Amino acid sequence: MKEDVNKLGGVEEMTMAHLKEMTYIPDRTFPINIFFSTDIPLHWHDHMEWIFIRNGKARIQIDDVFVYLQKGEVAFVNSKQLHAAWRIDENTEMIAIVFNEAIVRNSGLDHTENLYFTPYLSQQLKLPNFIMKNEIHTSQIILSITSLVDEFEEKKAGYELFIKAELFRIFGLIFRNYGQLKQQAINRYQINYNLTALFDFLRDHYYEQISVNEASKMVNLSPNHFCKVFKKVTGKTFIEYIQLLRINEAEKMLIETNLPVTVIAEKVGFGSITYFGRLFKKIKNVSPSARRTTY
Repeated sequence: MKEDVNKLGGVEEMTMAHLKEMTYIPDRTFPINIFFSTDIPLHWHDHMEWIFIRNGKARIQIDDVFVYLQKGEVAFVNSKQLHAAWRIDENTEMIAIVFNEAIVRNSGLDHTENLYFTPYLSQQLKLPNFIMKNEIHTSQIILSITSLVDEFEEKKAGYELFIKAELFRIFGLIFRNYGQLKQQAINRYQINYNLTALFDFLRDHYYEQISVNEASKMVNLSPNHFCKVFKKVTGKTFIEYIQLLRINEAEKMLIETNLPVTVIAEKVGFGSITYFGRLFKKIKNVSPSARRTTY
């Protein structure tokens, strides 16, 4: 993301073998970063992301939905949603605002977190992923996004407060009006299979033994058709996707805990430590033990 399509603010090169992105956020005490993007490769991360089309047109993917957006329209990506963006015109400019939920949480000190953010962040409350130019209060949302970006770039005294104020204002506008937002016309979508619930399930149950037949039943598709759809949406087979989820979680445990490698392998769903080590090295280009020593 950003100026170099293969770089995420100087972080590890994104390839289809690394769907989880370790997004660069320079200040963990104020977890937000802004990227001026060209194309955005398919990935997911633990943060929220807003993709604003400042100029031109772009094709946006969020999970299994593909939509064309134009100047003045926005895509809202929740935590852990697969997403990507491709320019349609050479003059297309996209701004990606990536921030962690910590910046809008308040440790339950008032009721706003439980009333609004907790249901949204836990995906119990579904908000629109796309805001079009003709939707309610789109112009106000765009003004707030523009102001947020300006504050981030200029970093004048008190800019953090203004950024948080704009974040809350944008969320407020969405929460106020999301129920009235019209569902996008079906002809704006190139493909729309109901895989979102399956992605949510896999992220929570990646360590379990889940067969293709079981997964296909969850989305009411035949196993053969399911495999084709899943590969088209993710760029990976179902088995490869599960392996990526497990290896990414194992990497996180290697970095953040002192658990033995054998225990980590078992926790993420591998019965063989040998196979775990071989697959980890294939995906991450480094052994599990070496990954731990580099942090």
